[in-house]
Amino acid sequence: MIPNLDRLREVAAKDAYVNEIRVFLDNLTNQDRSKALYVAKTLFFAPETHPRVRYAIAGRLGKLGPRQLFQQLLSYFILKKFPDTLSLIEALRGFADPEAVPALAEYYQEGTYRECLVIIDAVAQSQSPETVEFLSRVYNEQVDYIQKMDESEMLEIRQRASSALGKSIMRFDLG
Repeated sequence: MIPNLDRLREVAAKDAYVNEIRVFLDNLTNQDRSKALYVAKTLFFAPETHPRVRYAIAGRLGKLGPRQLFQQLLSYFILKKFPDTLSLIEALRGFADPEAVPALAEYYQEGTYRECLVIIDAVAQSQSPETVEFLSRVYNEQVDYIQKMDESEMLEIRQRASSALGKSIMRFDLG
């Protein structure tokens, strides 16, 4: 279906070409969404894809993928069947579906610092009462983290939650 897909997979294995792959996918999306989705899914799920490249691709899956892809990603997340959790969370963020909020909120306390930041961003994309509740708990430091966060990380988490909470409340009031 896509010429040189093997070459793309080779390039995706190195993080040196993350920007080029991003631009390539954007251009392909403008030309043919179904081909772009095919390439994005192929590279996202390829085990040899570099994590930085996978993360860049993840951000585009929500713009390209159907609901069925969201369900597949959410089920991988819930069942912990995908080794790159950070990219999986980023992919879920792109769909902005409130159905992901309970699973993301449940995982949050065991997440790494970077995962926690991406979860805050992901949850903030969806409009639901659970979103406001979760962001409030994070902001008010009502979460017991399994991994220790230092003071600067906690400050960044609270700032991110505060910003997301403000936007969520505004959207919820206007909606």
